[in-house]
Amino acid sequence: MENLGLSILLAILALICGISYAYMTLTRKARLLGRFPCPGKFPIVGSIPYMYGPIDDAAIRFENLVKKFGRRVVIWLGPKPIAIVILAEADGAQKILSSVKYIDKGVAYSQFEWLFGKGLVTSNGQLWKDDRKLLGPSFKYQKLTGFLPYFNKHSKTLVEILTKISHQPTNLHPRLARATMDFISESAFAQDSNFQINDEDKFLAATHMALDSFRLRLARPLLALIPIIWDRFGLGKQDKVCLELTNQTMSEAIEKRKIALAQEQKSGMSETDEDYAIQKPFLDVLLDSKSEKDIIGHIVTIFGAGFETTASGMNYTLFLLALNPTAQEKVHHELDSIFGGDINRDVTLNDLSDMKYLEMCIKEALRIYPPVPIVVRNAQEDIPLDNGQIVPKGAQVMVLIREILRDPKHYPDPEAFNPDRFLPDECATRHPYAYIPFSAGPRNCLGMKYALIQMKACLAHILRRFRVSTSQKREDISLLYGMVMEPKPKLEIMLTPK
Repeated sequence: MENLGLSILLAILALICGISYAYMTLTRKARLLGRFPCPGKFPIVGSIPYMYGPIDDAAIRFENLVKKFGRRVVIWLGPKPIAIVILAEADGAQKILSSVKYIDKGVAYSQFEWLFGKGLVTSNGQLWKDDRKLLGPSFKYQKLTGFLPYFNKHSKTLVEILTKISHQPTNLHPRLARATMDFISESAFAQDSNFQINDEDKFLAATHMALDSFRLRLARPLLALIPIIWDRFGLGKQDKVCLELTNQTMSEAIEKRKIALAQEQKSGMSETDEDYAIQKPFLDVLLDSKSEKDIIGHIVTIFGAGFETTASGMNYTLFLLALNPTAQEKVHHELDSIFGGDINRDVTLNDLSDMKYLEMCIKEALRIYPPVPIVVRNAQEDIPLDNGQIVPKGAQVMVLIREILRDPKHYPDPEAFNPDRFLPDECATRHPYAYIPFSAGPRNCLGMKYALIQMKACLAHILRRFRVSTSQKREDISLLYGMVMEPKPKLEIMLTPK
């Protein structure tokens, strides 16, 4: 009897293996994908043995995959095989990202819905189109410059904090992140914010919990696919606490803003006032057209997509300037010529336009260390590429932004830090999809200009006060893929007053 049970079990296992392997080899999808190189596939697990490894090595595994198999590769992930076409070159990225037909995000983004709801990062179809149209005008350059007073105010607070820790190697990222949270908080809610000063802020704690959750979900997707397993490790409880803290904070902020708007209306303040028009917080755009649940989803998305990526971008820029004294000296010279040695004056719109070399350094830092290294799309129909290759309907398309930004075809000596790559003449002749740190096309990052203004304004305040140096080397730094790309170990930068 025991032998019969074992035989049945083995027969079922063999059947599952046969079906799984047939799906990856005999179906129409599999035949179309046979035109792409593949590292290998096994029944049930697909290509997982080739891709699985320590969380710290994800970036290296993608690098090696591209080196060995080229810039278009297909992998299969089991047990119900999911086909993923990996594109690490500009032509393929342009085909996918530039089209209004291929705008649906990949299934991996469902891992963000527990917190972001149906915000711009996770929504698809008509819902995404409507929300993008609603929020798009708020991110026009002319309106974003109205937030400069917030950026100046909180940058000055940051500089005062940094002054107290100068002359010692320090991980600046947490302080930069708190500053960007202050930037976004006032931009989103038009309410005083003090994340840089208040160590006990519950929303700050919730933010750290969310980042930990996203990092683990992306690194170990099988844990999150089965809720019982996720809960068994106590991770579901942590997510619940994080969500409750976030919703509570956002609900309180929404209520405060409603009260403030009512008081302004009573006092005769008009929404047609010029100052209001250019400093209108994102929340006000949503209040008249969305439920509180949807508003929370959008505002959390703006926070999540904005504060950490911008802080990372500034952190990487300071690190690379610390490693490249010649470039840093050019930045100091540019800022001195703009501000005349005044280390306290607010940054103005005209100043931003004059910070040409600082902007080139930021762009080069984002090329070497893009905060978001990967984007994924869901192929809702067959997508023809060139060379007779077709991405079949139902496949996932993973665009490796970081690898595109390191393609020697577009960036000779790609590992070198060279801001001159972003001189106007250089940019004019480059493939339009060779530089996509904010993604590209209709689903590009809505906050791209907002982030650049933030970074230029904040870095201008920091670099007018300090020189930066580091004892670390780039080859000593590993890169962790999560909600954003993180360095390991943490970057340590020393600030020396000028």
